[in-house]
Amino acid sequence: MLRRLYLPLLCLTLLLPCMRPAAHAATLADRGLAAYAAGMEYYYRKPQPQLLPTLLQRMDDAGLLADGEKRLLVAAFLGECLRKDASTRSLLQNALAHAGQESGHNIRRTLAWAVHLAGLRDAPALVRQLLPNRADLTLREHILSSPSPLLRWKATADSSVLHMYWTAFMAGGNTAYVEAIIDATRRYARLKASGRQYEDDFDLCRQAAASLYEFTPRHTLVRRCVEKALAATRNPAEIQTLRLMLR
Repeated sequence: MLRRLYLPLLCLTLLLPCMRPAAHAATLADRGLAAYAAGMEYYYRKPQPQLLPTLLQRMDDAGLLADGEKRLLVAAFLGECLRKDASTRSLLQNALAHAGQESGHNIRRTLAWAVHLAGLRDAPALVRQLLPNRADLTLREHILSSPSPLLRWKATADSSVLHMYWTAFMAGGNTAYVEAIIDATRRYARLKASGRQYEDDFDLCRQAAASLYEFTPRHTLVRRCVEKALAATRNPAEIQTLRLMLR
């Protein structure tokens, strides 16, 4: 049942549309967009920042960066890469310098979100530098008024934030994102057990549980987090739900 609930989220991955983990990063340079996307799910295992500029350009060529929600997913991924590895910054700057005028516009918007979500010290200045035109004034102010870094966004505030948490985890392997999703899953278990499906966040917590169900068997780090949460809880509903993740 959880798997069926999660099918829309698998498109998370708008970056990772139902791809198998067989395409590894080492072979991505010789493949198309689909292989890039598949490899990104496991990027944290073997980061290759030199591939990111090509990935960014491929995503833009496919039209992903022209869509606001998809842009946020790419930005969440790149933001975590920026946070983890300072060398990523110069590589992405080079990608921007070599982009065409129209594609460069979409790439600038994506990178503006990325530096903000990364929580870089000079992020406000970088956002203004990346979005200097009046046409981007509204977006620029929206970015600067949003929480930073990404972990300050509530995972269950919106389904798009849940997707961003997963893409950020896939970029850097930071289990803080997974732990937040597990917390939402535990809340789902409690709400369901007590018949409180009417709560405003019930559906989003259910989506979090469905996503955890999907990714737990695919990522050892996720499984370990679930096992840790299971060992720490005494709530029968939480125990039942977390055990389901470890099927």
